[in-house]
Amino acid sequence: MRTNIFVLTEDLNFFYRLNKELERLQVKFEVLNIGNKIPNIPNSIILSTLKEMNNFENVDKIKGKILPYAKEDNFEQYIVKVLAGKKIGKKNYSELIFSIDPGTKHLGLVIFLDDYYLNSHTIYDYDKLINIIQTYFFALQEGNPNPLKLIFKFGRGIMPITQKLIEEIFKNFNKEWLRVLLIDESKTSKYKIRDESKKKIPKDEAAALIISLRDGFEITSQNYQTIIKQKSHNKMKTEEFHENSVDDNEEIDQRLIEIAENVLLGNLSLSKSIKLIKMAKNSNYNQFNYI
Repeated sequence: MRTNIFVLTEDLNFFYRLNKELERLQVKFEVLNIGNKIPNIPNSIILSTLKEMNNFENVDKIKGKILPYAKEDNFEQYIVKVLAGKKIGKKNYSELIFSIDPGTKHLGLVIFLDDYYLNSHTIYDYDKLINIIQTYFFALQEGNPNPLKLIFKFGRGIMPITQKLIEEIFKNFNKEWLRVLLIDESKTSKYKIRDESKKKIPKDEAAALIISLRDGFEITSQNYQTIIKQKSHNKMKTEEFHENSVDDNEEIDQRLIEIAENVLLGNLSLSKSIKLIKMAKNSNYNQFNYI
C-alpha cells in the first residue's frame, strides 16, 4: 500500500535538511502550507517539528501519522524512521537484517526491515560501519516494547576484514538477539542490478544484495575464531553453506537479477526471494507467481 509523505513546516533549517535527504533517498513528498487543512489520509505520514506540531488543531483526529522532529533529536535516526514509515509502514518492528560485502577499499551494505528492503550504502571508512548500523538499530528500537532481532550476513571473500567486522558486531550488540552468518560470495560482483529509476546500483551494494539472497553458515561468539581461521575454507562448503549460490547459467542469472530488482522495488520479501532462487535452480521458477 502506498504511503503518502507530507511536509508541514516553516522551519527553514529543518526543511532544507529534510529536503536534501529525501531527494537523495528518492522519497517523494508533498509540501503543505501552514494554515491549510491537514490531509486526513489514513496511510500517510506528516513531517513537522515538535514545536509546530503542538500548534496543530485536532491532532488526535488526524488519521495519518505525525512524525515530529525536535532540535535535540538525532537527525539521521529521524530520517531512518521516515524511510521505515514510507517503505514498511507499521510502527513497531521485529527484525533487522544487514547484508555486508567486505572489500579491500570499501564495503557494500544492504538493510532489510521485517523481511523487506529498506536501504543500502557504500561505505568507504570501515570504522563507520558500526555507527551506521547503530543509527538504524537505535532509530527503530526506540519506543518498541520488544527487542529488535538482528541478523548479519557477511560475505566471506576477505576473511581478515570479515573477522574484524564480526568481532565488532559481537562486541557492540546483545548476543541474545543476534545471529551472524558467513555467506559464499563467489560471483556476486558480476551482477548488474538496476533500481526503480533504472540506474545501476553501485557494485558493492549489488554484491551485498546478492549475498542477502543466499543461505549461509551460522557462527557464534564462541566458535567464529575457530571457523574463520581454518586454513581450508573448502571444508565449510557444506550444502547449507552454498545451497543457493548460483552456477554459471545465463537463464538463472537473468532470473536472479529480476528477483533482486523486485526486492529493491518492495515487490518481494527477502524470504520469498530466497525460495524463488532455490526454485529457479530446480527449474520450478515458472510455477511460482512472485508478484
